[in-house]
Amino acid sequence: VKMDQFAFTFEMQSQLAADLVLDPDFTGNDEQIIALKQGLGLRTPSPQFWQPVGEQTGGMDIYDKINLLAYLVPRFGSGNADQEEALVAFATGLKPTFAHIRSKCPDLPESDVQLLGTELLCSEILIPGRSTKEEYAAWLGSMTESDLKQMLANRKRFNEEANSELNQYNEERAEQQRQREELQQRYKDQIAKARKERTMAFNPTSGKFEEIKRKK
Repeated sequence: VKMDQFAFTFEMQSQLAADLVLDPDFTGNDEQIIALKQGLGLRTPSPQFWQPVGEQTGGMDIYDKINLLAYLVPRFGSGNADQEEALVAFATGLKPTFAHIRSKCPDLPESDVQLLGTELLCSEILIPGRSTKEEYAAWLGSMTESDLKQMLANRKRFNEEANSELNQYNEERAEQQRQREELQQRYKDQIAKARKERTMAFNPTSGKFEEIKRKK
């Protein structure tokens, strides 16, 4: 999921931070911070997890990578042996999952293959107790091309709705900022006008308000 191939903009950083904070399993412990740095390409990736994950997900859209990273990082540092095993199973399951999707849906672009494959693994393998590797393989093998494409469409619809909500929020925030700036400017204009039109001023020498003598 390495991000060093892209310009990691402030908007992307904000999205990643928000997604992490909203995950109840994210506590910012040492293992999670290390995982985050490895996932971002800021630290040498572990050969057991981040290296294969980075190699297998190179074709994903950058925002899908951010979503994936934000979901993977909180799974680290749990102290749960089953969760640690699930992480390894996720990494090793990428290649065969992608290969199966390509064989069933040969017309899918690679970005969609990787998005769908990671989504299937996240939902079935990454959650301890959800499915064994054998159960997952049988479930995946039973799905038709239509089944897989429908799951992909549902996943993309979620992205579209989330992006729509984000765009609406950004538009509302921009409008609020415009209104604040307008009010500030009106206040400044009123102050300037009052200063220009005032007829009395405080004279510190006399300690009194006196009429301003304007130059003719």
